[in-house]
Amino acid sequence: MSLVSASGLIGGFKEYLYRGMQQLPLVLGTTSLIFTITTGSMAHMNLTLGLGILMPLYTFIMQMVIGFIMNKVAPLNRVSWTRSTGDTCNLIPTYLAKPVFESFKVDNSGGEPVPSYWLMSIAFFIGYSITNAVDNLMTPAQPSADPTGVEKRNTHSIFVIVATCAFAIALLGIRFTTMRGCEGRGILGIVLSLLSAAIAAVIGYSVYALSKKCGARSSDLFGILSQILPPSATTANPIVCSSD
Repeated sequence: MSLVSASGLIGGFKEYLYRGMQQLPLVLGTTSLIFTITTGSMAHMNLTLGLGILMPLYTFIMQMVIGFIMNKVAPLNRVSWTRSTGDTCNLIPTYLAKPVFESFKVDNSGGEPVPSYWLMSIAFFIGYSITNAVDNLMTPAQPSADPTGVEKRNTHSIFVIVATCAFAIALLGIRFTTMRGCEGRGILGIVLSLLSAAIAAVIGYSVYALSKKCGARSSDLFGILSQILPPSATTANPIVCSSD
C-alpha cells in the first residue's frame, strides 16, 4: 500500500467517525423510531417523540429567548453568547458547498444564539437513559424472583449507569474541544449552553417518569427488568389437549 492510499484511507476513516458523532442525534432518533415500530416499546416511543419533537421545540424556544435577552443586554458583544455555524457544526453538512472534508474548522463569520440542537438532544438522551437505569436498579424485586436474575439486573443497571456517564464525558469532551465554537464562541455562550443542557437532561428525566406512569415494564429502555422474571415464567408449562 502506497503512502498516498494509506493517507486517504486514514482520512476517510477519520471523516467516517467524525460525521458519525456529528450526526449522532439523527442516529439516536432513527434507532428509537425503529424500535418503537418493531416492538411497540413505550420507552422508545417517548424517546423518539422527545428527540424528534420536544427537543427541536425546546432548542428553538431557548435560542429565541437567549437571543432576545442578550441582544438587549450585550448587543455589541455578540461573539460571547453566540455559537459558530458551518460544515463542522451543522447537523447535516453542506457537501455541495464544501466537497472536500475539512474537519475542526468552523465558520465564525456569523453566529447563531446558543444552544444547539445537538447538545440538547444528547443531554436529553443522557438524562433519560441514566434515569431509566437508576430506576431499574432501585426497583424492588418480587419475593418469588430468581436471585440470579436480580443480581444480573443490578449488575446490568450499574454497567449502564457507568457506561452512560463515561460516554457522556467522552462525547462532550470531544464536542467542546475538537468542535470548538459549536456550543459557544465565548465563555458566556458555553455557560448558557451547559445550563440549557442541564434543563434538557431534567426534561429527559420528566419524560421517563411519564413513560413509567404509562406502563411499568414498557418504560424499560434497555430490557433490564426482563431479567427478574419469576421462576414460573421459565418453567415448562403443561400441555392440555381438549376434546375439541
